[in-house]
Amino acid sequence: MKSFLTMEKLIFEKKRTRVKCCPCGKSNRDGKFAPYVGFVDKGYCHSCDQTFIPMEEKNEDEGKSDQRPYLPPPPKQISFIDPKKLDASLKGYGQNNFVQFLIYRFGKAKAMQAVEAYKIGTSKRWPGSNIFWQIDEGHKIRSGKIMLYDSSTGKRQNKNSWVHSVLKLEDFNLNQCLFGAHLIRSEPMYKPVAIVESEKTAIIASILKPDFIWLATGGKAGLKVGKFKYLSDRDIILFPDLTKPGDKFNCYEMWTNFAKQLTDDLPGVSIQVSNYLETRATVEEKIQALDIADYFLKWESDNVANEANEPPQKPFILEQKKCIEEDEEIRLETEIKDLSKKIYQVIQGIRRERAKESKFRDEIRNHFIPENKIQSVQKILGEYRREYGY
Repeated sequence: MKSFLTMEKLIFEKKRTRVKCCPCGKSNRDGKFAPYVGFVDKGYCHSCDQTFIPMEEKNEDEGKSDQRPYLPPPPKQISFIDPKKLDASLKGYGQNNFVQFLIYRFGKAKAMQAVEAYKIGTSKRWPGSNIFWQIDEGHKIRSGKIMLYDSSTGKRQNKNSWVHSVLKLEDFNLNQCLFGAHLIRSEPMYKPVAIVESEKTAIIASILKPDFIWLATGGKAGLKVGKFKYLSDRDIILFPDLTKPGDKFNCYEMWTNFAKQLTDDLPGVSIQVSNYLETRATVEEKIQALDIADYFLKWESDNVANEANEPPQKPFILEQKKCIEEDEEIRLETEIKDLSKKIYQVIQGIRRERAKESKFRDEIRNHFIPENKIQSVQKILGEYRREYGY
């Protein structure tokens, strides 16, 4: 008899890249698949968000010995990083490859504005590495993702880790939030939220397209309903990356399915999935698995000869704005129609009451009253006036 090994018996391998491929079929060159010690096809894949647990042989008598129902363990409390660790990382930008790339590409003023907003840190884990801090909507630090980029091209190197792992914090319970979540409360309600996969994409997009609040999931499988509860009163647009031909999981399909799930779990939430890349990308662009920031950078380069040096207004931004404006017009039109209907109903009610009143008056006016009754009423009125002095 076979059963799943318990998580207590499994330990993650420190050197992830010893395994060339994830069981889901994706290459492990970026180290997103963390294998268990002693296995090459069992572990956790950060890309597809699947856990592959090995089986163990179990004696039949052993299986029958305990018939008690399984009770899941109580949920662990979310762990947080000391804010002093974040503050200590907000320096050394001259040795931070990612920050140097931003300065090289966009100039120091715009680059440092983005660095300050997203609180990009510098790490000593590898020379030139940076930290993408995950700060939630309550400004608590969930952890920080340590990554390494090329300072000239901005391309990611095959090195990544977590701050809590480097600090060797025991029993640390990582519960990730959307990268950039801390920005939400300081931004106006009319500003739509744009969600992408990578932190780098969100930061670049925030520089080139500041009309949106740019957040990142940290991976194609990083969409979780719990991460969106504080966004229920915002307009949300998802921008999935292109998927390489032949990949088992299509990012656009995954994010479209998630959007449907979110509308079921959070009724009234406003969310849409952009198909801009999916419908316009060439085969070559899909092979490169480009994201929306790659297009923004290309448009910005195409416009470098412009005196104002502003990125061109491509259909992407116009279509999205038009879509939002059209939705707002439809909503206002519907509200006006409903209000007009209510006003009409009130007016009709008033008219019916007035008609009843008029009819009643006519009935009184035309009603025959005997002469003796009139004299009797006049007598009573006269006595009343004399007694009370009227």
